[in-house]
Amino acid sequence: MDSTEIYKGYKRIEGNSDFINDYMAAIDPEDWAINEYIVIKNTDDSSEKEMRWDGHKFVALKLPPSKWVKGKNSLQRCALDMLINPNITICLLLGVPGAGKTFQAVASGLYCIKEKGYYSCLTIVREPISSGRTSGYLPGDLDDKIGLYFKPIEDQLDGGEFELQQLRQRGELDVITPHYIKGRTLNLCYCLAEEGEDLTEKQARLIGTRIGAGSKIVFSGDYKQSEVDNSENNVLLKMCF
Repeated sequence: MDSTEIYKGYKRIEGNSDFINDYMAAIDPEDWAINEYIVIKNTDDSSEKEMRWDGHKFVALKLPPSKWVKGKNSLQRCALDMLINPNITICLLLGVPGAGKTFQAVASGLYCIKEKGYYSCLTIVREPISSGRTSGYLPGDLDDKIGLYFKPIEDQLDGGEFELQQLRQRGELDVITPHYIKGRTLNLCYCLAEEGEDLTEKQARLIGTRIGAGSKIVFSGDYKQSEVDNSENNVLLKMCF
């Protein structure tokens, strides 16, 4: 892969059965990164299939039960396979507004904690920034300052604010800003860096260095919506080169 090429995490192929069979028979392992996905559309019957390259072969996706979260299309299914795989410890979940990034990440994190037992806590990191103004100007304590910025997380929970408070009381959910993550070590943690487009490179590195043993980090966002830098220098996009 060229060093200037943006890595999407997946490749699409489309054609009839003969074309697909020929393509798969001629696969060159050097063309595929470990954990890269392939999305295949068969024009004979309009069916779609997704698989993940494990470094040796393509393997079927593993998806959470639909009672937790269900992918509505091929890319969402690929994302869910990535999000619940404990062996994929660094993830980027990028997409336009309304693509379901937050819902998928939160639901996947809670599934991994409550049903699979991979992690002990879902820690959500978000930089409270809006049109260039940080949380420092807001009145009140830390919860007062950042509470409204985590309403989108509350919105993803079936029980809303009540469920959010229960999860926090049980120690299964923590919400924090990059500034207050300094000095912490997040072990056995599913960490979601939400609205990652508003992080600086320094903040992204800070969050990454806090990830401890048995943990997973997911950066999600859309660099085009950044309040900090919506150019190719945005930290989320730079991670994809």
